[in-house]
Amino acid sequence: MDNLKKMATWTGIVLTGLFGVVLLGAGKVASGTLLFATTFLMVLTVGRPRPPRWARVGLICAVFGFVIWNISTTDLPNSHNEMAMSCSNEHADTYTSTGFTFLDQVTYIFGSYLSQAAAS
Repeated sequence: MDNLKKMATWTGIVLTGLFGVVLLGAGKVASGTLLFATTFLMVLTVGRPRPPRWARVGLICAVFGFVIWNISTTDLPNSHNEMAMSCSNEHADTYTSTGFTFLDQVTYIFGSYLSQAAAS
């Protein structure tokens, strides 16, 4: 059981850091930086006396609440107005709506990250 707990802890830390990197690469600097800082804070507390559980849960909920709010403020490209799309944003040309706004925003951010990470 102890190995499962350690594996779950490190998996959560790695996923939080990777999501922070994706948000930084996609241009969501505040959320990416906050997630990256949270990742370092989680790594520093592994194996040491930790703050109370309510403080850790409250901090994680506050951080992810801010990240979700920041993602929800992402402006999606309007597919009806082709002339308004920017030439510099390759992902806007291939964007298709699913009908779920938050899912569209998350996939748009991830697509923006992939287009930034792709070789030029």
